[in-house]
Amino acid sequence: MLSSKKSRLTPIITTLLCLVAVGLPHAALADDAAGDFSVSSNPNGSWRYGWSATLASAFNLDVTSTTSEYGVSGLAGWLSNQSGTEGVPYVLKNTTANPITWNFWTVYQPGQLALEAGYSGQYAVVRWTAFSAGQFNVAATFSALSQFGDSSDVHILRDGISIFDSAVNGFPNSQTYSGTQTLAMGDTIDFAVGFGSDGSVSEDTTGLAATIVAVPEPSTLGLVGAGLGCLLSLRFLKRK
Repeated sequence: MLSSKKSRLTPIITTLLCLVAVGLPHAALADDAAGDFSVSSNPNGSWRYGWSATLASAFNLDVTSTTSEYGVSGLAGWLSNQSGTEGVPYVLKNTTANPITWNFWTVYQPGQLALEAGYSGQYAVVRWTAFSAGQFNVAATFSALSQFGDSSDVHILRDGISIFDSAVNGFPNSQTYSGTQTLAMGDTIDFAVGFGSDGSVSEDTTGLAATIVAVPEPSTLGLVGAGLGCLLSLRFLKRK
């Protein structure tokens, strides 16, 4: 009699466990340019921080890092040292919990990543490299940090070929891209910022928010797998 009760309870318990497994939150696995940023390592996983002499020309890795650009503690990142005392083109992040204001107008928000072009037209570049083949959703927003108004040109390139070109003129004048790219292992996605049509880096610091997510997300595949596993288990138990 006890065995019979157990056999009736088993499918019920299995069903409840399946519901719990499917109902658990599944975090999206995304590479985040600002969230993953490192001032101690370049390359940093999939990410690289550098510059190019012209748009889509050879990528050069930054080798000099700072934790206090302009003498401001918490304004940290990578410098190319190609022109000027600031080390521009550069890739910086506000690593503090408070806004950082520089030169009256330019405000780096907490956790924000920022790119600045070089005086001679060099591009600041954040590069992502695919460690596996597949489809990836690329999403990015470029926005002016200077309340006086930016005048930068912004781009996203896949293996040196542009998939997005725009200009950030004014404040914040955000420019956004979202699209799916089919990539081979080793393919690159570059987020590049130049000094714009005015030919000057004055007030051109540009914020970058960018994520790259595998499609379908690994978490989604796991969810489907868990559901199929539960269905097969239930069918097996019913036969018994």
